[in-house]
Amino acid sequence: MQSRLSVAVIALAVAASAAAQETVKIGVVQPLTGPVAYDGNIYVNTVKMLVDDMNAKGGVLGKKIELVVEDGACNPAQSVNAAEKLVTRDKVVALLGAFCSTSSAAMMEVARKHKVPHLTAISTAAQLTEQNNPYFFRAVATTPMLGAAFGGELPAAVKGKRFAFLVINDDWGRSMVSSYPKPIEHAGGQIVGTEFFQSSDLQFLPYITKIKAANPDAIILAANTQHAVALSKQIRELGITKPLIGEGSWTSDSYLKLAGPAAEGVYGLVEYVYTIKNPINAAFVKMSREKLKDNPSKFAGAAHNAIHIMVDAIRRAGAADPEKIRAALTKTDYHGLVGNIRFNEKNQAYGQDVYLARVTHGVPEVVKTAKIAKP
Repeated sequence: MQSRLSVAVIALAVAASAAAQETVKIGVVQPLTGPVAYDGNIYVNTVKMLVDDMNAKGGVLGKKIELVVEDGACNPAQSVNAAEKLVTRDKVVALLGAFCSTSSAAMMEVARKHKVPHLTAISTAAQLTEQNNPYFFRAVATTPMLGAAFGGELPAAVKGKRFAFLVINDDWGRSMVSSYPKPIEHAGGQIVGTEFFQSSDLQFLPYITKIKAANPDAIILAANTQHAVALSKQIRELGITKPLIGEGSWTSDSYLKLAGPAAEGVYGLVEYVYTIKNPINAAFVKMSREKLKDNPSKFAGAAHNAIHIMVDAIRRAGAADPEKIRAALTKTDYHGLVGNIRFNEKNQAYGQDVYLARVTHGVPEVVKTAKIAKP
């Protein structure tokens, strides 16, 4: 009796192991709750849509791709716990996320500890790829890269010289304040004010009042959808008609719909905008409109880049093996939504296009395109 029981237990274990190998599991950590949940859910819904499409076409390595999604809430501790669960319990072979740079910084140490490749396509704090972490990859331009690409273009774009910053008080916002002044000043502009708001803020009148007193010709902002909508409306309600220039959600369809007339004339410094012209983007926009009933935002574009780069690496690795996938990622030469993406020796993406876009009649039109050089 005991022998039969042992055989049954072994059989069940073998069956469970075989079942676990029937899919290729990829873990996703994004903020499904918290102050940037709106944008985090856009990323997750987009990556699910794309994986469904990939699976309908055969998946990868002859197996279905299985997404395992966890809520990181843009909280470093919660993101670490989510990544630990995905690696140790769910046995994912790769990680996508997080969103906020502080969460990605915490999560990347889980990837290093367990030797699982980790890719972000959103977090832009420059120091992330300075940690010598061989398991962390970034498929997005950093804020200093965007500043170098477009900072010097801003005085001519807005026909003004006086600029003020109104940015979130985190790594991203502080990086903008340190990255943009030099190219702006080199182009004849000057910085006349700087204000930082907190992630918990939704009432910005004290900050806006101080900025207004500095009399800038344009305001440079860092904000995702919820903050961007509130900021643009409150800035216009206070009678400021000067141009707004932002990294973040400023050209995303969700922001444009929620901000309404307050979004008119806004400039976005973005890694993706749905109006770019190429066949890959045309197919993506069509799919998003049909299945998600929306034009894809920059966070949807990030999801597209991240999942395609990771699945491409898994395919080239020839096995759902984390170490082989990591090695394949280092040799990435991916042509996608925003051009050609490769990684340098620090696993920072380069070669892709970035965009300065202006909202005209509710549509973000590209004003200037720049290519990210190898750092």
